[in-house]
Amino acid sequence: MKREEMQAKGLVPEETRHSGHRRACWHDYGLPGIYMLTLVTEGRQRVFGTVVGRSRAAKGTADYPHLQFSPFGKVVLEEEIPKITWFYPMVEVWKVILMPDHIHLLVYVREKLPQGKHLGLVVSGFKAGCSRAWWKWQDEQKGALGRTLGHRNGFQAGRGFGDKGHGNGLQAGTGFGGAGVRAAVGNAVTVPEGSPEGHSVLRPTLFQAGYHDRIIRDARMLENVRRYMDENPFRAKLREEVPRLMQRRLHLWINHREYAAFGNLFLLKNPEKIQVFFHRRNETGTPTHLTPEYAIERDRLLRRAEEGAVLVTPGISKGEQEVVHAALSRQLPLIILQKEPISDFWKPSQGRFFACASGCLLILAPWQLEGDSDYFRFHMLNDFAREICLCTEPRVVGLFQS
Repeated sequence: MKREEMQAKGLVPEETRHSGHRRACWHDYGLPGIYMLTLVTEGRQRVFGTVVGRSRAAKGTADYPHLQFSPFGKVVLEEEIPKITWFYPMVEVWKVILMPDHIHLLVYVREKLPQGKHLGLVVSGFKAGCSRAWWKWQDEQKGALGRTLGHRNGFQAGRGFGDKGHGNGLQAGTGFGGAGVRAAVGNAVTVPEGSPEGHSVLRPTLFQAGYHDRIIRDARMLENVRRYMDENPFRAKLREEVPRLMQRRLHLWINHREYAAFGNLFLLKNPEKIQVFFHRRNETGTPTHLTPEYAIERDRLLRRAEEGAVLVTPGISKGEQEVVHAALSRQLPLIILQKEPISDFWKPSQGRFFACASGCLLILAPWQLEGDSDYFRFHMLNDFAREICLCTEPRVVGLFQS
C-alpha cells in the first residue's frame, strides 16, 4: 500500500514535528497507524530474562531458542504492558517480544489519540511505569539495607546503568498515573519513595533515551515484522553460538574510508577479492544479463568463488544481482556494499542473516556516501568495491587483534 493510499485510509497523516528517534519526519504520531517499537535498556542491562535453547533445535520443540523470563520480565509482561491499553484504549498491543535487554512491541493505534497526545507520550508513560516497577522490584529484593546502600553508592545526576549520562525525557507527572516521579536529571530521576532519610533520592531509569519505531505500511510488511519479532530469540542464540561470524562494527576503516559492517569481518583478509560489476545494458542496448557473454562471465566468477576468492559488489544491476543470488544460495564468500546505513538496530534480511552465520557474507555500508541521486551513489559503491578488491592489505583499524 502506497503512502497516498494509507493517507486516504487515515493511516499516513500529514507532516508534523516531534522528538525522539523517528523514521518518518512527515508522520503524525497522534493519528491511526501500525508500528513496531523497540525499547532498549540503559547500558544493555539484561533484566528481562535469558535466551535458552539451541539454534539447531527443531522449531516448536522445547529446546528451540526462547526467552526464559526473569521474575522482573514477568512483571513487565503481565502488569506493565497491559497498562498501555488501560490508559490509552485506542492503542492495541498486537504482539510483544521480550529479549534480555530490549523489548519489541507491535502496536495498533486504531483511532486518533486525545488532543495533545501522540505515540511518543504513550511510550514515555510505559517506560516510566517500567522504571518504577524496576525500582520497586529491586527494593523488594534488597530490602531496607539495599535501599540505603544504593543511595550511598552514587545514583547521582547523569549516572546509572552504563554511566552514559543520557536522559529519557521523563518530566514531572509523566508516566501512567503520573505518580512517584518528580523530575529527570541525566539518566536518573528524582523519586520521593524509598529514601531512609525521608527525602527524594535519584534512581536510574530502566531504558535508554528515546526508542526506535517502524511504520507498518501494508499487509506484507506486517507479516514480515511479525516473523522478524518471532525469530528474535533464534537470532540471538545463533549470534551467541557463532560470534566471530556475526560481528557488528559501526566504525571500521578500510584504508582511508570508514564503514559500518555486519557479518564475517575476516573475509576482508582474503588475499583474492574480485569485483562483480556489470552495466545494465551492453553497447547494442541489450540487457546485459540476457547476453551469452554475461553467462560466461557469471559462471567464471562463481567458479573463482568456489575456489576460494571473495566476490565484492553492491549488487545493483540485474547481472550483479544474479551473481549475488547464486553466491548466497551456494554459500560462496561474498562482500556486499549497500547504501542503507548499518546502525545498532539494523538487521539484514533473513537469507543474508543466515549467510553471515555460515561465515560466507560480510555487509559493508560506507559512512560517507555523497551525491544527490541514487544513480550517482550506486556508481560510488562500485568504485568502493573496486578499491576493496585492489587493496592487497586492507587497513582495518582495531579489527584483528587477538
